[in-house]
Amino acid sequence: MKKRASKLTAEELLAKHQVALNTFVRERWGEIPTELEVPLKALKSWGFDLVRGLRGGAEAIFVTPTEKGYEPGDTFEERGETFEVRELVKELGPKEKLFIEVTLEDRRGIIRGLHRTDVGDETVLFTLPAAELFLAFFKKRGYGKLLEAFHSSGITTEFIQKNGEAGKAYPFEALPPKMRRALREAQDVIKKHGGVGRFTLVYFGENKDGEDRYVVTWLLPTIRLFDVSLAENVDKLLAALD
Repeated sequence: MKKRASKLTAEELLAKHQVALNTFVRERWGEIPTELEVPLKALKSWGFDLVRGLRGGAEAIFVTPTEKGYEPGDTFEERGETFEVRELVKELGPKEKLFIEVTLEDRRGIIRGLHRTDVGDETVLFTLPAAELFLAFFKKRGYGKLLEAFHSSGITTEFIQKNGEAGKAYPFEALPPKMRRALREAQDVIKKHGGVGRFTLVYFGENKDGEDRYVVTWLLPTIRLFDVSLAENVDKLLAALD
């Protein structure tokens, strides 16, 4: 099979090589977590109420959108099934737990909310694209930088933040203190909060208005971003680059 010649000019290839050599990386890898136990209040922060009632005439536990405002005694129909709200769950019993898990289906990340008992009973409370849940979560929590930089979600989630046009990438020795600090802090965030992950930075100097030109990326375990300590730290680090 005949190989295609590169369409890059010698000058473009040299520029790409220069950027590649001066893209700095902080990363730590191991097993990527796909499940996380969460408190009941987390469901509320994602816009759900946990409900005990009847589903199709049988006792069940399920979730309803908080914005619907369902109260005990209300009934509704969804996808051909009839639901009756009997109790809005305020706290879980000692033998009940809530989990979220992430899987890759139909070429995208999917989040499932699960209710489990100690006898092995499991109920799927909701199934949503990770991107949909994240965008709502970031907006509600006020994580503006995560919202702007969100790129894609699978088992891991990627954020990309750019400012200004690309140019000649600076070597590490020429990075301003703010960029060196970002590399240090990213390494700490991955180690202390993410467990695993990857951060990259390439810096192109200032523009004519004195603003920094750069590209940074984060690649982090999707499930860990529901931990406020990780999400807040990443959001703050992105904000500090402006």
